[in-house]
Amino acid sequence: MDYTEKVGDEATVIFQKIGLLKKSDIKNEDPENRAYRKYLYHGISHHLGIDVHDLGTRTEPIKAGMVFTIEPGIYIEEEQMGVRIENNFWITKSGNKDLMKNIPLTVEDIEALMKK
Repeated sequence: MDYTEKVGDEATVIFQKIGLLKKSDIKNEDPENRAYRKYLYHGISHHLGIDVHDLGTRTEPIKAGMVFTIEPGIYIEEEQMGVRIENNFWITKSGNKDLMKNIPLTVEDIEALMKK
């Protein structure tokens, strides 16, 4: 199983939990166009580098020095809304470095920062 399938499985569970998908949607989904894709219809990660979308291969092993963005999004056309959170990671020999770890994400953190 590749990461796309894992993301799809997780999105399916979450989207059902929050009421976007019904059991029947999942039961009747087309394996080539899974039900979750109605709300998460783009990829979730790509290489970063000199160009925003640096070319990388999906089959090359991940190695130290590579930088990736991980950017899941959810788009609900019926409500005319979408949310996409981007997080960038640098792969090092000693582990992954979260390049966005100090960026506020929650409403509370953003409002607190704005009050300063």
